[in-house]
Amino acid sequence: MTKREYVKYLGDIIDEVIDLDVESDDLRHQFYEYFQAFMPNGTNIEKVFKPIKEGNLYHKRLLQIFNATKGIFNELAAEGKTPAYFCPAPTKNKELLLLYGEKYIENLTLFSKITADQEFIDTMTQIKTVEISDLDVRTNKNDTNAIVYESISDWFIDNTDYEATIEVLSEAYYAINCDYNLSYYFQYPSYKEKINFDVFEPYFKIWEMGYYCWFNQGKLVIGK
Repeated sequence: MTKREYVKYLGDIIDEVIDLDVESDDLRHQFYEYFQAFMPNGTNIEKVFKPIKEGNLYHKRLLQIFNATKGIFNELAAEGKTPAYFCPAPTKNKELLLLYGEKYIENLTLFSKITADQEFIDTMTQIKTVEISDLDVRTNKNDTNAIVYESISDWFIDNTDYEATIEVLSEAYYAINCDYNLSYYFQYPSYKEKINFDVFEPYFKIWEMGYYCWFNQGKLVIGK
């Protein structure tokens, strides 16, 4: 199935009417918030991946967002609201958050060596601790976080097969929560030949527990 055939197929399997331009040079942006059409339970989401090689791997991952967020969706729906993004409820289990934070540091340290980006490697060797912040302010605008973010982005830009049919959904993945790292987790089957471990699984687990994380001055910060 070509990209253009896949675009038409994706448009036909949802109830909502979307204005698709199958002749567009950039098909990805037409599917921003596409997965939101399957809220809250992910019903029929398996059809999205039926034409994709190893589509069951993508499907299995994506189902997790509906399981994590349908509770809040139903609460908002009862108030007549519809969430624009997928947002899980925050956990009270901070010990588990710390464990996932430590695992995320470990994974990114290994990943930095795969990228062979020396600045990334050096930065990750300086990350020693995990801190949980109860403040509603994110301190992610700093040099440490910028280095990590840019190094990750550069590797994925260089190692993405932009001709692959599944790439049509890259913006849909980003729009889950406007988070590239989260999108990389859900798209891991596309990269598993180049990364032999699930590098962003701890990041996803932190998000699934209602938190986000970023780097700042030798530590990983987990906060809201």
